Amino acid sequence: MAYDKDTILVVGGAKPSRDDAIYITHGEFYISLVLERDTGRIVDMGCNTIVGVTAKFIEEMLIGRRLPEDLPALEAEIRSRYFALTQKPLIAALKDAANRFRAATENR
Repeated sequence: MAYDKDTILVVGGAKPSRDDAIYITHGEFYISLVLERDTGRIVDMGCNTIVGVTAKFIEEMLIGRRLPEDLPALEAEIRSRYFALTQKPLIAALKDAANRFRAATENR
């Protein structure tokens, strides 16, 4: 996939539970988001999950959504649909990514 020149990449991170395989393998949960600079719409994403279906499930929840304005709705959806040890780290990583997006675009 080629990304449009109007997109940017932001990465959010959070600490998972010590019981989670992600903590044992990576030490931190990361989510990389390709966003349209002007709208914050998520056009692509990746995360360091252990099982592929988990990353695919997260991708289907996020693609097409916008940061930061969709963050409250995304958090509610994650809490109601995503029951994994990384539920809280996923929300925290999205908040971190939203903050990085704001910082990257506020002075435009």
